Amino acid sequence: MLLSQNAFIVRSLNLVLMEYNCGFQISMPFFFFSLDYTDESCTFKISLRNFRSILSWELKNHSIVPTHYTLLYTIMSKPEDLKVVKNCANTTRSFCDLTDEWRSTHEAYVTILEGFSGNTTLFSCSHNFWLAIDMSFEPPEFEIVGFTNHINVMVKFPSIVEEELQFDLSLVIEEQSEGIVKKHKPEIKGNLSGNFTYIIDKLIPNTNYCVSVYLEHSDEQAVIKSPLKCTLLPPGQESESAESAKIGGIITVFLIALVLTSTIVTLKWIGYICLRNSLPKVLRQGLAKGWSAVAIHRRSHNALQSETPELKQSSCLSFPSSWDYKRASLCPSD
Repeated sequence: MLLSQNAFIVRSLNLVLMEYNCGFQISMPFFFFSLDYTDESCTFKISLRNFRSILSWELKNHSIVPTHYTLLYTIMSKPEDLKVVKNCANTTRSFCDLTDEWRSTHEAYVTILEGFSGNTTLFSCSHNFWLAIDMSFEPPEFEIVGFTNHINVMVKFPSIVEEELQFDLSLVIEEQSEGIVKKHKPEIKGNLSGNFTYIIDKLIPNTNYCVSVYLEHSDEQAVIKSPLKCTLLPPGQESESAESAKIGGIITVFLIALVLTSTIVTLKWIGYICLRNSLPKVLRQGLAKGWSAVAIHRRSHNALQSETPELKQSSCLSFPSSWDYKRASLCPSD
């Protein structure tokens, strides 16, 4: 009896709609809301959850505890009887996936929910839905990874999203830190499908940042933001390699100095390098008497001349003409 009454209501709605199509000058939105046959005993909500059309409901009278539900619907513009949603017949869940049933966003759907306890019908609720107006858009799933000066935001979309379920939506990523909120609207080429990664850069290290994502409709409907996910950017997560390079450079310089020192000591020990511990005797005597550097050089050269007579003729240096040649020659006489 209850089902036949509901069918009568739907057929009445279809009749009025056909009269509207034949010539009544009534706007479509006004028609839908003026014929709202909604039962107040239930609260319905249609939402796009992970790009699936999910209808959920809640009973206002919590004393009624049904054991299972059955969902029926018909399209308002078509003269059809109520149709049972297969995956929502005798279900114990308080929601139903209607993605495969409600494909048009511009149709009005008349929905009837029946609650049972065993074989006894406890209640029946009805509601009219127009997806283009009543649909709410839940935020997609996402993850964040924080680095020293940027955050990677990975948004998870289904691998395949039907074009009818896009709803002219745009992705919004909100960045919050120390009371400052910044909105990012990344450009997504093609449709919203597959995983998408967005980088929030130019951030301050050692600072706490929170990120939220949501879908925004072009008609500026109320948005549902995701819960915040926060991360504290590390001060040196990416500078450890630079610090290691610095320490490695110091160790390398020390090893090079050690190798050079060992090489010099080895060469001296085997005789390739002769390091004199004191100045030559002639140089020490000349410095003690206050000779000039040239005089010391000449006396040293003279000592060499006495040992090699063939160098005697070239033992004296020629001096510039400005010198006083009357002074005693630096070359000792024979």
